[in-house]
Amino acid sequence: MYFKSWSLVALFILAVAVHAFDFHSDEAAACATKHWDEIREIANPKISMVDDILPKAGAERVRALLDGKSQLPKDPPPRDWLGKAADAIPEGLMKMFGKDIIEKCVNEMKH
Repeated sequence: MYFKSWSLVALFILAVAVHAFDFHSDEAAACATKHWDEIREIANPKISMVDDILPKAGAERVRALLDGKSQLPKDPPPRDWLGKAADAIPEGLMKMFGKDIIEKCVNEMKH
């Protein structure tokens, strides 16, 4: 019983520590725009894997965001596009598509 209680506490602490990143924020959109070329460089080679790594509905949403193209647009898309992409791609996989760049930039803005 004692071990089980501590295990639950540890899981709670871990869940709080691994919070979701807000891709819908103004800061995230500004950082994505600022670092768009870097994000494109990381993401474009991986876009062809979308059908293999995402559930069918997620892959369809990504293809719709890309207008059927196999690469991210050359110019940064509208502000709400990033949030829509994050809604289609699980956060754990967003790392493959430039999440670290955006997250680092947002953290730098806050400090």
